Amino acid sequence: MGSLSSQTKIFIFFCLVLLPSHYAYSTQALSHQSFNLETSIEVTPVPTFKLVGTAKMKWLWFEIYEAKVLTPTGTYELNKWPLSLDLLYKKTISAEQLIQSTIDEWERQNIDYRVEWVSRLRDIWPDIAPQDQLILYVDEEGISHFFYNKQFIGSLSEPLFSSAFTAIWLSKNTLKPTQRNQLIGIKP
Repeated sequence: MGSLSSQTKIFIFFCLVLLPSHYAYSTQALSHQSFNLETSIEVTPVPTFKLVGTAKMKWLWFEIYEAKVLTPTGTYELNKWPLSLDLLYKKTISAEQLIQSTIDEWERQNIDYRVEWVSRLRDIWPDIAPQDQLILYVDEEGISHFFYNKQFIGSLSEPLFSSAFTAIWLSKNTLKPTQRNQLIGIKP
């Protein structure tokens, strides 16, 4: 790992040690190459992070995705990091639909968002097919890292983004309060 920049080494360290959602990087994937958007990441279970909750998101009778929230303790606390939000999609959704849904929910919840966030999401989010996985990992500093089908696709380094994005699912003002309660471990 001598050829990697110190910032890359720090990021890899955080991913190896802190990555929730039962995943960690295999150093084998990173040992002889630079860490970039084409880097393949092997994932393996990490027993120290625990499932907080899971919920299926539906529109009418169509299942859109299954969501999971994981933390090191298996409990959820508002804006406490690290945290992982895992989304396993069941339908085809374009990147533009994902972005527009994100904007719509921020506006519905009266969450201030920045144009730069939307621009960055346009740069990194792919179109989604059934069985694709999109993972948001928020590190201890509140920095958001996105993974698509086990590959790192990009980060947003503003902690305000992490709070705004996770609020879509986890705030009291969410569109789906029953699923929110399931995700944060509140039993009916």
